[in-house]
Formats: sequence, C-alpha cells, structure tokens
Amino acid sequence: MKTFKNIVIGIDFTPSCRNALREAARRASLDHSTITAVHVMDDFLAHELKKALSQDEAAIRADWEERLKKFVAETEVGTADLRTEVRIGSAFAEIMEACLAHQADLLVMGAKGSKGGTNRIGTIAARCVRKAAVDVLVIREEAQGPFKHVVACVDFSENSAKAVQYALHLADQDKADLDCLFVYQSAMALSLDYGGYAPPIPAGTDEEAVKVWQSDLDAFVGQLTRSVPAVTVRTLVKERLNIRETILDHVNESKADLVVLGTRGKTGLRELLIGTTAEKIIQHAPCSILAVKPDALDS
Repeated sequence: MKTFKNIVIGIDFTPSCRNALREAARRASLDHSTITAVHVMDDFLAHELKKALSQDEAAIRADWEERLKKFVAETEVGTADLRTEVRIGSAFAEIMEACLAHQADLLVMGAKGSKGGTNRIGTIAARCVRKAAVDVLVIREEAQGPFKHVVACVDFSENSAKAVQYALHLADQDKADLDCLFVYQSAMALSLDYGGYAPPIPAGTDEEAVKVWQSDLDAFVGQLTRSVPAVTVRTLVKERLNIRETILDHVNESKADLVVLGTRGKTGLRELLIGTTAEKIIQHAPCSILAVKPDALDS
C-alpha cells in the first residue's frame, strides 16, 4: 500500500493555504508522517526589510519564523509534530530544495485561484505540479474535511497503477467512494481529435471494443484492490472524442472532490514535463488534485 512518509506544505499566509495546511496535517496524522511547513521570503522583500528595520537576515528570519508558527497555531491543525522553516529566495527553487532536504515524497500546496480563468491554480502551485520530482497535492480553498468521492484516471501505465494505489489508500482512510476511469478513443476519434480539431461524429459506440476495455480495466484495477476490500470501487470505460473533457465532465457529474492522476515524466531532463491531458485536468478541475509522478523520478 502506498503511503506518504515525509510531507512538505508550502505556506504563503493566504487564506487559500489554510485548508492545504489542514489537509497536510490530516494526511500526516493518518500516515504517521513527518510534516514541515515552509514559507519562502522573496529576496527583494528580505533586502528591503533589512534596510527599513535595520536588522540582519537572521533577525528577519527569526521574526518570520514566529509569524509562521502563529499562522500554524491559528489554523488549528491539531498536531504537535509539525516543523516550521523559513527560507529566503525564489519560491519555487526554495520549495524544491526543502523537498530535497526533508526527503519529501509529498508536496502539498493551496490552489490559490488564478485570475486567468475558472478553477485555474496559482503560478507557483502549477510550476510545482509540472516540475517537482515528488507527488503534489493541490487543495482547493473550499475543500472541507475527508474526501468523499475520488476519481482515479487510468491509462494502464505503471504510473497510473501507482495513482490508483494512492487513490485506494486515500479512499480507504477517508471512507470515500472511488471511480477508476478509462477513456477509450476509437481510431476515428483519434484522427478527429488530432491537433485539437474535433468536429461532431455520428452517435454510437463500438460496443465490442468497450467490452474488451472494460474487461482489461477490471483486471488492471482488480489486482490493485485486493488489499483494500473495504473501498467501494467502480470501474468505468467511456468512449468519447476528447479524453480531457470526458474526465472533467465525469468529475463534475459525480461531484468528485479529488482527482488522482499520473503524470508522464521524462527522466534525464532537468525539468519534469507532464502530458497535455494532465495539464488541462490540473488547470481546470473544480476539485483538489493529486499529481502522481513516475517512480523513476523519486531519486
């Protein structure tokens, strides 16, 4: 069973990260994980504060450390095992360094809705999802308490198997229902969707192909669910033209509050790249997201 051992939570003192902090603490308590709350001060802000307050960097860091501890206390996360850390520099770079220093296997971020469009996550959270070598859990500001309905996206890859394992673990802990969803694109659908061009096609489905995919999905998920029989799992195959829209439609229709999906990492590169499908879902899903990275990136 997949569990998280070391959790890092990014704190920027905005209301949107309070629920993220509560969820990080809840997950740490359930998994008996270590948890570190990290705030990154911008270089320019630290420089200006040193001039304005006639303080050295150590004094400024100590002051903000107290602010961070106060923020954690006021959020009432209910754990005494939460460590705090203040860093100075680029937010993304320092968060990545903190994950490395604490051997994090989960980074939790608040979504902090963007002005760029409905449900879009903040710039730093989006960058962490794309480029962090650890799994990233993005929590929506309206998220409350345990998850109730989880959707795991399946494409039969090793990474999606890992995503299903994490989805099962979270659903088991939270007593949530779990949908394992595979979207089947026929050859016609693939050709019509090429390059984003997607004109309407005649109604109807390839029933034989859907039956085969359903059998494959049942077998794929069945191997992973044996150790967690208490979780109510549905396996769903949908034949649709556009994978991204189908997943988002299902999330909305099922009122899911968490989507778990594997990202397609490219090892050997300095930056992690994710597939366009994962990118669209992460940016537009109305609920919290757990982006699961390939095992090859864990090192």
